Amino acid sequence: MQVDGSAQQPTNSKRKAEKDDDDEEENGEDVEMLDVEFDFFDPQEHDYHSIKLLLSQLLSHDASSLDLGGVTNLILEQKLVGSTVKTDGAKGDPYAVLTVLNLNVHKENPAIAELVKYILSKASADSSLLAALTEILAVPVAESSASNPKHVGLVLSERLVNMPAQIVPPMYTMLAEELQWAKDDAEPYHFSHLLFLSRVFIASSDELEDDPNAALNDPEDDGRGKLGAGEKKRKKKAKKGEHISSKEKQEAQVWVYHAEDDFIATLSSHKTIFAYSSAPKKNEDGDSFGVETKGQIMLMEAVKFPQLLEGIEAFIGPLH
Repeated sequence: MQVDGSAQQPTNSKRKAEKDDDDEEENGEDVEMLDVEFDFFDPQEHDYHSIKLLLSQLLSHDASSLDLGGVTNLILEQKLVGSTVKTDGAKGDPYAVLTVLNLNVHKENPAIAELVKYILSKASADSSLLAALTEILAVPVAESSASNPKHVGLVLSERLVNMPAQIVPPMYTMLAEELQWAKDDAEPYHFSHLLFLSRVFIASSDELEDDPNAALNDPEDDGRGKLGAGEKKRKKKAKKGEHISSKEKQEAQVWVYHAEDDFIATLSSHKTIFAYSSAPKKNEDGDSFGVETKGQIMLMEAVKFPQLLEGIEAFIGPLH
């Protein structure tokens, strides 16, 4: 179901956002703005292959070792929770997806059991994160309620590289509304924690200057920055009057693919970066193209979800 509305003044569960055709001057350059409409839809059965591809992008090199088709089926079975973004109407391909799966409820599902095993193996590098996840996942389905939430929700968020980060705040607003409606209908979405999977990449500022397309996006344009709570994002170009030493430019740094991950990290109680099991070695077969991609796990207490909703648009910026 699609519901139209304003991205800046949301009134319904599914909305339409527009970007106008205009010419603007930015940093001394003429930038042509294309007219694009972003429509927000519930996940539909015909979205299966596109959503599976987005999940494959999210899990990167390890995607082939997981049953992402089974995970996609669960996403499509959730009639009350989740959104996609399209530009060609309801029958078009989704370019972004955001949803949440209750891992406690679905942990006996073979696809989710496999994914949970994978996540726990990657969380093992951080003993406190592993202990927290193990404890939460051990909670029986019947022991979580509205008054005493104890389950963990896996947030799955991915989009194509050319999709603007500004579509994310309205998607999270819709997710919050849908979770509340689902709970009002006695659906099992009573979370004590939310678990986020995402990707990061390792590169020096020099590498990005030499090949701005190495990570498929320009980190300065997409809002990516060096990870770390309380740290300012390090841009690949120095501001006027600022000096970045040659040593700093050559040092490998961690950059996020999606701007919102920097903000989510500030609200998370646990965070770890892990290597993909099937990642090719850098410069393997003499190919030096691209950057080293890794996975990231972030665990956030669900009571901080309202802070995420309140702050994410200010952090990323509105969709005009």
